[in-house]
Amino acid sequence: MKAKLSALTLALIPVLANASIELSSAQSPSYKSDSIIVVYKDTASKLDRRNARSIVQARISDLNNDEIDDKYRNLKKGRIAKFSLNGVSVKNALEKLRKNPAVLYAEPDYIVTASVTPDDTSFADLWGMNNTGQTGGVADADIDAPEAWDISTGSHDVIVGVIDTGVDHSHPDLMANIWTNPAEIAGDGIDNDGNGYIDDIHGINAITGIGDPMDDQGHGSHVSGTIGATGNNGLGVVGVNHNVSIIGCKFLDSSGSGSLSDALTCIDYFVDLKNNGVNVRATNNSWGGGGFSQALSDAITSSEQANILFVAAAGNSASDNDAQASYPSGYPHDSVLSVASTTHTDDMSGFSQWGLTTVDLGAPGSDILSTVPGGGYASFSGTSMATPHVTGAAALAWSVNPELSAVEMKALLMSSGDDNAALAGKTVSGKRLNVRSALENADPTPGFTLSPTPGSSVITAGETAIYSFDVGSIADWTGEVNLTLADSLGGATLSTDTATPGATFELTVPTTAETQWGEYSFTVTATSGDLVKESTVRLMVNPQGLNEFTYTNDTLVNIPDNDATGITSSINVSDDITVFASDIYVNITHTWIGDLTVMLTSPAGSTAALHSGSGGSNDNIDSTFSSAAFNGEVATGDWVLTVSDNAAADTGTLNNWALTITGLGEALPSAPEVSFTYEAEQLTATFTDNSSDRNDDMVSWDWNFGDGTVSTEQNPVHTFAATGNYDVTLTVTDSEGLNSSETMSVSVSSANIEAAVKRAYKSRLGRLRVDITWQGTTADMVDIFRNGIKIDTVENAGIYRDRERRIDGNQFIYQICDATSACSNEVTVNF
Repeated sequence: MKAKLSALTLALIPVLANASIELSSAQSPSYKSDSIIVVYKDTASKLDRRNARSIVQARISDLNNDEIDDKYRNLKKGRIAKFSLNGVSVKNALEKLRKNPAVLYAEPDYIVTASVTPDDTSFADLWGMNNTGQTGGVADADIDAPEAWDISTGSHDVIVGVIDTGVDHSHPDLMANIWTNPAEIAGDGIDNDGNGYIDDIHGINAITGIGDPMDDQGHGSHVSGTIGATGNNGLGVVGVNHNVSIIGCKFLDSSGSGSLSDALTCIDYFVDLKNNGVNVRATNNSWGGGGFSQALSDAITSSEQANILFVAAAGNSASDNDAQASYPSGYPHDSVLSVASTTHTDDMSGFSQWGLTTVDLGAPGSDILSTVPGGGYASFSGTSMATPHVTGAAALAWSVNPELSAVEMKALLMSSGDDNAALAGKTVSGKRLNVRSALENADPTPGFTLSPTPGSSVITAGETAIYSFDVGSIADWTGEVNLTLADSLGGATLSTDTATPGATFELTVPTTAETQWGEYSFTVTATSGDLVKESTVRLMVNPQGLNEFTYTNDTLVNIPDNDATGITSSINVSDDITVFASDIYVNITHTWIGDLTVMLTSPAGSTAALHSGSGGSNDNIDSTFSSAAFNGEVATGDWVLTVSDNAAADTGTLNNWALTITGLGEALPSAPEVSFTYEAEQLTATFTDNSSDRNDDMVSWDWNFGDGTVSTEQNPVHTFAATGNYDVTLTVTDSEGLNSSETMSVSVSSANIEAAVKRAYKSRLGRLRVDITWQGTTADMVDIFRNGIKIDTVENAGIYRDRERRIDGNQFIYQICDATSACSNEVTVNF
């Protein structure tokens, strides 16, 4: 197998069944006002301990009066005690006790709670977020994400752009955090907001000029998952932000390359959005190459003037960017934040570029698990993977202090990182990203957060959807918020009209069987004085009576090697069905499936990336992919599967694929698809019907055995009168009177062939000499089988001499068959 060299190293990481919940405290934690924790020195006597308590008038749990706290007898040899205070402040008590010669240390009685550690199934694999040494690395060589989530899990008000290969906005772990353009009407074919792009609902494709940034390569979706894969949805991974708004701009094609002009288009698009009221805070730029471009420099100047942070990958060539500039990370703009990559041991990644004056900060970038197109997950490595950790951290910090400028955010992230020996002297800050510290040092504006779970849901008409909203505090804000609801369906209710930080309330949305299917939104507005927060959740109501419709294409197609054009295979859907869900089964035989891109395009022109560059050196695709990309479309027409091989040396075939649509409508009448098999023993054949019908309403089976006899049984057994080949026809009819037929040539024989070994010899050099004899068939020719494989076809002379020059093995099984169904007994030769 060949070796693959690229800027990214791809390897799938297995998904774990559970993620853990752990206890931790924030950097500026709260603590109880009536107690402290004290640890005595080992030499402190009973009298010393009593005197220390008396200084602060404290009590302990001590039923036997031995000055050992009954609750902690087994910790530190009984030297730990909880002092209950009465009339003395925590501050004063600590000051006095820390000076006492009997006290080793005293500290506040911190309030610890369950950290916002998400229930996403693969969270334990995300060492960059929370490193416990689970991947063989160093504990805490991470960005302290769970500790940061104690402060904030993000906000959909914070918008970031991803300039890359696009974003799979139909990925189940990304959908809730994909930006939706409020100024566009989806599917109307009109440029409603007048920005030059029709239906740019989630961003644009700068290559084609259309309003759909769907990812056909995988890199951009992976980056997006690190920034903001949905948190606490019980699925896959989680981003630095549980809640954020991501806009995609595709300028890199399916091979991962793109043009400067298309990159400029993306920057222009985001600046235009910013200037027209869409508050884009940062762009993620995990790409690089080419020399200095004044045009790109000027574009970044425009981005900077629009107060957009430009986060860029340092590069993957293990070189010094001070000596040889790397772009776009090397542009000297104040708003450019250049990112190096670190490993799970807090070393700089071996591929990472550096620069004492040109690379600002390090972040986790080796073996990072994240989202890829088609609803999947894969592990990539590169400064491309480090960069979105920083972009995500910026977005999270803006959720607690939206007043920070782009330049201020850059300075905050650089100054708040953890000192890192591997980056010292090789980056401007000498630090590795720490998002908890960034939030704590962001001088957060006191206020509150509003976090919904889930962000979107799907129900069937007649069911009820329930959303939970957590109210959090920023900078110890303790006020009360008033809650109102904007309901696009009608009938939704909130469980309360007011809430305070730490509270959870519910939004309940009932539906009836008559509720019109479609997507609805519900916006909760929380107000306290001048503070206003909005949080919108979405609901897709499916109609009752949905059915599944399956269509297949079994035509085998060879996939050309290293050809980006690839091959196409179509399935025509003649039924008038509205799509509510789709599952696509794909069976491909191919070595090194990391070469492959598999896309599906609907009759309406929508595309979904089913597989894109993941899987590395694994062989074969035999998987079902689910997609919501086609929901709401009419299925009638040609569905086109495109498969391309984007690297040399590996080949394969598309064997078959199937499209299963969950939709509203009825299948047009169609005749059964007829097939059958048979097994023959001398003149008797046993037939098995394998026919299928879309409505599963087959009512009759008519067999014509080709010898003048018929049967109406579904699975008949028939004995022919003489040896020969017979054309057998099966006709199947359904309840609508539609029928179709299949004809197969069936061979039977009265012959009883008996085989025997006449002579067998194998030399030390592996030369085989075996003579097989037989009798009982009058056929002109017979087939010779060795170990189940046909090795020869010869005249029916009654003897066959097997003279293989060199052959491995010590057991050989022979069988003789004639042109009918007759075969001899098996004879075995052992050496």
